[in-house]
Amino acid sequence: MDGAPFRSDHAHEARRAAFIGCVDRLTRLIERESEALRSRATVDFEDFNARKTHALLEFSRASRAYATPRSATIESKIESLRVTLLENGKLLERRLRAMREIAGIMICTIEMAESDGTYSTRSSRDR
Repeated sequence: MDGAPFRSDHAHEARRAAFIGCVDRLTRLIERESEALRSRATVDFEDFNARKTHALLEFSRASRAYATPRSATIESKIESLRVTLLENGKLLERRLRAMREIAGIMICTIEMAESDGTYSTRSSRDR
């Protein structure tokens, strides 16, 4: 009896399991970052970015290795990852907008504090 089909099936299943594991790990990582953003906790963006970069590299490699027609289970996991990424993107955009607003307020405050009023649009009696 030839063992080649068994090895082939076993290798295929191993690649499938590796791919599913990558999708699950990436989803959990993005969910943790999203939860930190939602709770307004201090977020170590450098750490999350390094971990996401590593997870995306792993995902890319596993995706290429498992380049066969996808099952409903895998499609469901990928869709869940997509939804998680969309939510994460919205949370990151919100955080970035808030940081820009704060930076703008700080810049205005510093400029006002440094100004002696010489070039102010207000009249001297309003000061």
